[in-house]
Amino acid sequence: MKILLDKNKPFYKANLHCHSTYSDGKRTVDELKAAYMAQGYSVVAFTDHEHLIDNSRLTDENFLAITACEVAIKEFPTQSTLKNMYMRVCHLNFYALEPHNTLTPCYSSVYDHYVSEEVKPLLSFDTEYERVHTADGINEMVRIANENGFIVSYNHPSWSLENATHYLGYEGVWAVEIYNTGCRKSGYSDDEHVYDDMLRAGKKLFCTAADDNHNAHPFESPSSDSFGGHVWINADKLDYSTIMQALQKGDFYASTGPQIFSLTLENGVVYIQTSPCQKIDLLTRGRRTKTAIAPIGNHLMDASFVLQDNDEYFRIRVTDENGKTAYTQAYFLNE
Repeated sequence: MKILLDKNKPFYKANLHCHSTYSDGKRTVDELKAAYMAQGYSVVAFTDHEHLIDNSRLTDENFLAITACEVAIKEFPTQSTLKNMYMRVCHLNFYALEPHNTLTPCYSSVYDHYVSEEVKPLLSFDTEYERVHTADGINEMVRIANENGFIVSYNHPSWSLENATHYLGYEGVWAVEIYNTGCRKSGYSDDEHVYDDMLRAGKKLFCTAADDNHNAHPFESPSSDSFGGHVWINADKLDYSTIMQALQKGDFYASTGPQIFSLTLENGVVYIQTSPCQKIDLLTRGRRTKTAIAPIGNHLMDASFVLQDNDEYFRIRVTDENGKTAYTQAYFLNE
């Protein structure tokens, strides 16, 4: 039996996209830690714009702060995406594999207006870098980040106005963000189809759900951009190295609500155990799908699906009675 998500290991709830007062967020990192822990989170990646801050003072036995940042690559670097509503942009999150790695890859002062004045003296970079909004330009940035100890996610393609003619040219990204709470609360669609596009083009990467919270609204407001999208990391313990290794390997799933407790593969059959849900979908590289649906007035908590050799890969989507979803990674059958 191949264990894909292990019910005998802890699952740690994480928000991998978060902005604080160090850039354009409205809450301090301390306030965010307290709020997220109160909602059952154990991990937050503080991805403030354009610079890396070592927030490891926040880490304790019950909470882990991941060192990270979000960088932008615009079609027209000096223009604002809030003014030029038609300009395409690529946003990437860089996640440091080591907590004290704060040397920002591909730093550009053209974008440092995102950085709050209090942390500008802490900026650490080698040299100015000219960012170019082309596949080659973005791939070069991903390569540099990877070589300098970071994994890279590709964020909110729909908000960025990017489509398959753009993202199918991107190489080396570790994950694509298929759900973004801030975008959903602002009227944008989810990006699950982007994951399928990239997988079907032969790219092997993972999927995440995250908040991208800036907290312009109170936490309890219906318009709040916190506590929506998250990942559950399946790891032996809550320390930086173990959590980052689990993320690198894809030992996690994305969710907006439902939980997945176990995922195993044995003799060509995949088994999943979940929190109560209404529907469980098996998706493959081709058109073949399978669906388990709860009887009227009841719910599901498990399902099994027979795989076929020509499926190439599978992934599973879980939907609860409120329409909230959980997404496994794509698992390739020849690996």
